[in-house]
Amino acid sequence: MRREAAILIGLLGLLLQGCSVGMAASGHEQQDTSIAFPGSNRSVIVSKLGPPETSQKLEDGRIQDSYLIKKGNEKSSGRAWAFAGLDLLTLGLWEVVATPYELAQSEEAYRLLITYAPDGTVQDVQRLGNK
Repeated sequence: MRREAAILIGLLGLLLQGCSVGMAASGHEQQDTSIAFPGSNRSVIVSKLGPPETSQKLEDGRIQDSYLIKKGNEKSSGRAWAFAGLDLLTLGLWEVVATPYELAQSEEAYRLLITYAPDGTVQDVQRLGNK
């Protein structure tokens, strides 16, 4: 019975090996929404946030863009290297701590609706709920 438990723990350790390292190295870049304010230029916003998820031209000549903004769960190569080093030092036991830590990282998502005047300047910025 004791041998079977040791084998099970060893297999579990092998399966978990590197999960926290991969999760710390993946993620997404933090998006800077401070540039989205009335009077700002559309080309500046597109250069910082990337192309909008949706864009539509309104009947009065204005343009309305929609962005899905995600905050939290940023990738970190430093954290990934630290986890890899701790994995090596503890022969994989660090994964028992690090994997739940990485899974608990919260992520907030919301939609940013930006309305531009016909000349390309921002008229209105709306933050639409959490997703």
